[in-house]
Amino acid sequence: MNKAAARAFLMLLIITVSLCSMPLPVGHAASPLQITYNGQRIAFAVNPFIRNGTTYVQARPVAETLGFRIDWLDRTRLSLTKSDTTIVLEVDRTSATVNGKPATISPAPLKDGATLFLPLRAIAQLLGYTVAWDQARNTVALTGNGQKPSIPAESPYKIVGYYPSWGLSLKHPLTEQQVSKLSHLNYAFANVSGGQVVLGDPATDVENFKQLKNAKIANPNLRTLISVGGWGWSGGFSDASYSASARSKFAASAVAFIRKYGFDGVDLDWEFPVADGMSTNTMRPDDKHNFTLLLQEIRKQLDSAEKLDGRGYLLTIAAGAFPSYVNNVELAALSGIVDWMNLMTYDFHGDWDHASGLLASLYADSKSPRGQQATDNINAVIDLYVKAGVPAKKLVLGIPFYGRSWTSCDATNNGLYQACDGPTRKMYGYDDLKQQGWINGNGFVRYWNSEAKAPYLYKKTTGTFVSYEDAESIGYKTDYLKARGLGGAMVWELTQDDGNNTLLNKLSGDLGR
Repeated sequence: MNKAAARAFLMLLIITVSLCSMPLPVGHAASPLQITYNGQRIAFAVNPFIRNGTTYVQARPVAETLGFRIDWLDRTRLSLTKSDTTIVLEVDRTSATVNGKPATISPAPLKDGATLFLPLRAIAQLLGYTVAWDQARNTVALTGNGQKPSIPAESPYKIVGYYPSWGLSLKHPLTEQQVSKLSHLNYAFANVSGGQVVLGDPATDVENFKQLKNAKIANPNLRTLISVGGWGWSGGFSDASYSASARSKFAASAVAFIRKYGFDGVDLDWEFPVADGMSTNTMRPDDKHNFTLLLQEIRKQLDSAEKLDGRGYLLTIAAGAFPSYVNNVELAALSGIVDWMNLMTYDFHGDWDHASGLLASLYADSKSPRGQQATDNINAVIDLYVKAGVPAKKLVLGIPFYGRSWTSCDATNNGLYQACDGPTRKMYGYDDLKQQGWINGNGFVRYWNSEAKAPYLYKKTTGTFVSYEDAESIGYKTDYLKARGLGGAMVWELTQDDGNNTLLNKLSGDLGR
């Protein structure tokens, strides 16, 4: 080979290697696929490709061919809109909504550089088009006129779960919680200081809020509320509601808080107006009416924020489940202001009693010292609220994911309703009870109160009695709330469930979520 031929061969080799090494968009086929709709080829600026058996197509050409308009809602979320159909999708997320109802698109949409690609078959089948693969022609054919997407009916029941700020320090972060089974998540708690809503534990709260934001991205239908107060931080409510200026200041701070941290509403957990809270709380007889006025002012300022922000905001309360609470608030008036009330229908008995009792009985037990006249049961509380003028649909039934214990309880009646002299009275999450092997283990026997519809544990050798919630008792409660026409169920609190989410799975399954 002469020098000229050698140089020509070398140049040809360099060009060949260079062409072979030029990168193609990831996953793109060397021979481009063709996509047709009712026999007409769809033109794409970037070729369709197959990845892991899924055909992906450039979003805008196929959407517009099918008559949909594409709008980006933010950097990762977009909508496809056509007459009576709106689909909201998110890059790298399989969760979506169709006309506001949950749906799944799997695999998820993805971006390659600045170009959005949709999984063709998943989108087409959701919209009622037929998809066929013609291998000989390397073509995917869409046919049909499309149909209104068929989405399962949304559950009419709310499932509200409280997540506490201390969940992170207990190594139960929000990332571990099954928030997809919830309709609403209440973060507990913000504090009341200087008459305003403020962070309760700033460092922890901010980290939790980051996780909460990610949870909402993964679950677009989840609504989050900041719960203000709680047992330990209710001392400032009376002063914050005492005058018109104080109420306006508090409401403005609540609106600013939810805007700053991305919440969908406010949950007021005042424990409790007029009486029954911590002894250090400021309490006044005027709290009864001032509570109504405070909620009215919050609702008023939320309404103004809705107009400015172009979206809705929720207002709820956590409500006491005992007669004096019913007497110390204006329930009928409150029910016309709030979206719903989360009833704290638990802690009917606990470590403040020196006799064992049932934590969250559904019905009165004729064998209890109070007999059938007892108000320490859910059915009696619901009757009180309905009689006071609260619509059943605005009542959300509280369910505890924990138990309470007593020690040195007499063995009569397997420890139930007995004097208990032991110094150890503790609160145990359902997960704690399972991990310690107490549910039908380690000397404990599970008993069932058929009248109250409540389980309990008793260990004869130590006289330890535990009242708690389990899947069986939850089943009776979900049947009850459906029969009474209640708005749903509330959980205190999510981190106390076991690793298999036994209680939440039972609750969400029963309520169709």
